[in-house]
Amino acid sequence: MRRTKARGLDIREPSHTGLFVPCGTIMCVGSFTWQYAAAGALAVVWLLLLVRRLGLPFRRRQRTRREGQVPVWMSIVGWLLIAVLVAAAAGGGLLWLLGWPRLPKQAAFNTTEMLDLLKIGLAVVAGFGGVVALAVNYRKQRVTEAAHAHALNQEERERTKLFNERFKVAAELLNSDQVGLRIAGVSAMAGLADDWEPQRQTCVDALIDQLRLHEDDAETTNKIFRALRDRLGTHRAAGPWSELNFDFTSVRFVDADFSERTFAGAVIFDGAEFTGENTSFERTAFRDTVLSCHGTTFTSTEVNFQDAYFNYGAIEFVGCTFDHATLNMRGMTAHVRGFDFYRCTFNNSNVVGRDTDLTSIRVELCTLVDSTIDVRRYAFPTIPYVRLKNNTIVSGGEPEGLPTTSSESQ
Repeated sequence: MRRTKARGLDIREPSHTGLFVPCGTIMCVGSFTWQYAAAGALAVVWLLLLVRRLGLPFRRRQRTRREGQVPVWMSIVGWLLIAVLVAAAAGGGLLWLLGWPRLPKQAAFNTTEMLDLLKIGLAVVAGFGGVVALAVNYRKQRVTEAAHAHALNQEERERTKLFNERFKVAAELLNSDQVGLRIAGVSAMAGLADDWEPQRQTCVDALIDQLRLHEDDAETTNKIFRALRDRLGTHRAAGPWSELNFDFTSVRFVDADFSERTFAGAVIFDGAEFTGENTSFERTAFRDTVLSCHGTTFTSTEVNFQDAYFNYGAIEFVGCTFDHATLNMRGMTAHVRGFDFYRCTFNNSNVVGRDTDLTSIRVELCTLVDSTIDVRRYAFPTIPYVRLKNNTIVSGGEPEGLPTTSSESQ
């Protein structure tokens, strides 16, 4: 086999022995080493980019310096290293595709080719300069973002501090011995709840606590109820406080008026007492919530749920006492998973539920003394399923209007 050289390329021609090596497949000595080096460099680059992208720690130790405290020259050197690795990988891949040709001697280049090579060299230098500029700009951007985030955090801390101070002042006013100061405290706490959404529930709970502490102060309680009503929207649209939970446990109500409001959170009247001529929930909307009346007492009042609307949730009258009271459910719509009267006592009281749109009612372990439960409907062809079980009828007879085929009496 003999060799011929053309422009620095080493081409082997077939010898007289009959062996033939195709042209274009010639590789210089150590080419595989360059291939491995290029592939390794490319793998390192991709690994670094992946680690940075995923935010994984390169070492299993905590960083003792924040990014803003790392010297600028370290960032520049790091980006230059990445640029060199990328350039090496790209150049190695290109040489591999070209079959690793040998570069010609310097004397083989003419003036035009030398100028082209000089332009390429200058372009490479300019590229590295661009990498340095990008590194510096990136560093400035990160420092600016960190400063902005710190400013936002500082502002949020100041806002929280201000809200806490307002809460302290409002709480002191609510606990004052003077009625005028308590009324001012109600306005201050309600205004704080409007402004401080993350702690709105806490502010409303503080207002409800005053209903227990100052139940004999009609001016303060009326002010609190007005604040609640004004922020519970209407029966058509929810208000800013409708999504909150209202825990009225052990609160005493006189002529409570929750009519035409919207509740979308839990409404709890456990242990509460309702008195007065009228307790109104007329046309009130309860959306996906639970109306809980456990141990609640209704005395000498009409509890008006006329045209009220319950969408999902549940209605629970458990252990309640109705004493000379009327529970008016005319026209009420209750698409709920449960409507229960359980262990309730009815004394000279009536439950009127004509023309309601109910799915089912359970009346179990209740005591009826001269009382009636009437859920007949005239505007609809059917009546709800009513389950009667283990009830004690002292006088007044069976509840009126209940189906005998779908009820269980004992």
